[in-house]
Amino acid sequence: MDRWSHSSRRHGPSPTKPLPSTPSFKTLLSATRRGFDARVLSVNWLAFIGGLMTSARWLTARRRVLGAVIGLAIVHELMVMVPDLWSDPFLWLALGAAVGTAFHELGHMVAAVIVSIPVRLVVVGVGPVLWRCRFRETWFEFRLLPLAGFVAHYPVVNSRWYRWAFFLLGGVLGNVALVCLLAGLDAGGFAPEPADDTFGPVVLVQLFMIVGNLVPFRAKVGGARVPTDGLRLLRLLWRSQDDAAPFRAAYATRLRNYSNGDLQFTMTSDSWRILYNMAGFDSATDENSRRLFREALLRVLKSGDLLREERLVVLDDLVTYGVVSSDPAVRCHLDEWSLQALALGPELPTLLGSRGAVLIELGRYEAGKALLEPLVATYRGESFDSLMTQAFLARAEHALGNPEVARRLADAARSDANALEAAPRIMAMLSRMEADVLA
Repeated sequence: MDRWSHSSRRHGPSPTKPLPSTPSFKTLLSATRRGFDARVLSVNWLAFIGGLMTSARWLTARRRVLGAVIGLAIVHELMVMVPDLWSDPFLWLALGAAVGTAFHELGHMVAAVIVSIPVRLVVVGVGPVLWRCRFRETWFEFRLLPLAGFVAHYPVVNSRWYRWAFFLLGGVLGNVALVCLLAGLDAGGFAPEPADDTFGPVVLVQLFMIVGNLVPFRAKVGGARVPTDGLRLLRLLWRSQDDAAPFRAAYATRLRNYSNGDLQFTMTSDSWRILYNMAGFDSATDENSRRLFREALLRVLKSGDLLREERLVVLDDLVTYGVVSSDPAVRCHLDEWSLQALALGPELPTLLGSRGAVLIELGRYEAGKALLEPLVATYRGESFDSLMTQAFLARAEHALGNPEVARRLADAARSDANALEAAPRIMAMLSRMEADVLA
């Protein structure tokens, strides 16, 4: 039942712009057969595919994948009908940008794995998502235009500076690896002839990406100004304080609420995932996001490396959300989760309070009241535990036919709520209490 305050920043939807008109399929096919300039044809074919993929009829995931397959088939036919297209520098520049972006993000990911920085999301490309999958706790997204990307990590609060430096340099090291691979193919005689017109533009793009990422400045991507790897590296080297110390302290304080004594712990990759997913779960506003964060927390619970206190934190957070929101997807698990938590910490007041709230939520008012009544004197008021205890006791007393006691407890709960920072869960809990007590 114990809560942990946090803040989150949301970005509103970006303004939409009208899509430019795209050539029809028949026009492009006719032009291709007549043998128009290869560069013009490739641009028009890409415009046609891009317009098709971003139209309203193609915004579902399966149709995006199908559109990508159709696009590859069209490109293949285009190569057959226009043999000289492979020798066009424009094509190789575009290919170099696409492959270079993939290698750049792969370099960041490999570097993160080497230095034990847990990766949350790897994105290659911009625009509509063509394909999305999850491998363990890392999501991968491939988007329509492979011209940019990023690698997002879970909150990491105890890594050394040189690990972060290696992670930031991993992108350009990925581009260097691609240049070395192309050099090896050229030396082995596997490069398309002439190599200067094929691999040359690809290498040129890699050099541009290496220099562009190492120069410290802010690049505009999707309407937002994003710092380059070079600027982030410069900030890392000049930073004199431990910015992650407050997060470690907050996490340690949260765990001590579920501990019997002095707690000595070292944050692991599971600890980082708990930090991220609990914050996301608490602030999510739509059902799909809540489901993803909830599933991630449940996967963390299955890990055998969690501290007892970390298991209790996750279970109690899930239970607290369930009794406050009455989410049907969570409500069916409340009894199971609260019993698991109570078995791990039967002496902890916050878990007794959560169990009592669950019993009242499930309609077992006498049993819930028996657990919550002794806790009223335990809390000094003006805390989330005190608020939740009195709000659910008010609901129980009203259901048991004691309206005067219910109103008194409801007034005490409102007093506690006024002393706390306004939060969606507090408002939701008060609304449900008011609906029950004043009904």
